Amino acid sequence: MKKSFFANAFMALIMSSFLVLSAGTANAKRLTAAVADWTGGEITCQVAVSILEQELGYKVERIVFPSGTGLWEAIAAGDIDFACESWPSYAEADDVMINMDLVYEGDVVKSYSGDGSVDAYTSGIIGMSDYYVPKYFVDANPDFNDWSDLNKFKAQFANAETGSKGRLIACPVAGWNCHDQKRLDLLGIDFEAVELGTETAALAEAQAAYDRKEPFLLYLWEPHFFFGKNEMVNVNLPNHKDCESFTEANNWQDCGTAAWPATGWAKDYTMNYMNPESVTGDALAFFKKMKFSNTDQAKMLVRVGDDGLSVEDAVQEWKDSSSDWKNWLP
Repeated sequence: MKKSFFANAFMALIMSSFLVLSAGTANAKRLTAAVADWTGGEITCQVAVSILEQELGYKVERIVFPSGTGLWEAIAAGDIDFACESWPSYAEADDVMINMDLVYEGDVVKSYSGDGSVDAYTSGIIGMSDYYVPKYFVDANPDFNDWSDLNKFKAQFANAETGSKGRLIACPVAGWNCHDQKRLDLLGIDFEAVELGTETAALAEAQAAYDRKEPFLLYLWEPHFFFGKNEMVNVNLPNHKDCESFTEANNWQDCGTAAWPATGWAKDYTMNYMNPESVTGDALAFFKKMKFSNTDQAKMLVRVGDDGLSVEDAVQEWKDSSSDWKNWLP
């Protein structure tokens, strides 16, 4: 009886240890991802999630989480483990939370000196954003050259909502920190920035205007599927003056009239953000090596935006036909 008792106790100890180890392993292989609220960001995130799950054995919970300061705070707090393809020029928390160099193809493109509560590594996507008008508008108005001519033609862009002002279909989500109205005001562009809440709503209005051959001014970014089926011309906004921090100082006057918020006519080396305590091991090694490309994302954008594939199917199709992603594996 005594022997049986000790044998059973020993087996119980072994089993409990096994369960603890198993639970720890399971937890170590679980991550929470913030899925971006624009199509290109969704694709980049799905590429990362697909590799983490299918190749590295992780279970990733996806949460649609709009970009903005709240997202970085959630990552720093550990509520979100990682987010994909955030654009540094819109990331107002970068200088506060990141303490590392942003490196692209071996070159340091920016250095941060925050508290280190969030880490970031380049995703490979180089973004550019601007304001765009349809090519048919430019063809019909040969005197239109760039952003500085917008006021001469503002009546063509006005509607009942904006009165005498022109109308910009603005960066759709306030949390993206685009500050379009401030930019317009600083540059003396007599337009009203109208935020429609989602990328889908903004593009629906723009597409309807395009189909009617009406003038419209649209905030948009590249790469994007909208350019695949509509001929658009960017207004070539001027480079912003390099301020120490657009948001910390909010120093429009200090930086001068060219100090509108940064966007991508300078290159925007997009980043994957992560919590340094939860994204470790092979997941961290993967993110350090991940180098997605504009060309590959653009192909998937067409498959999603024009051909009607789901983001998941477009990413899987790309994975099946490409081997580039295998170079990112630890």
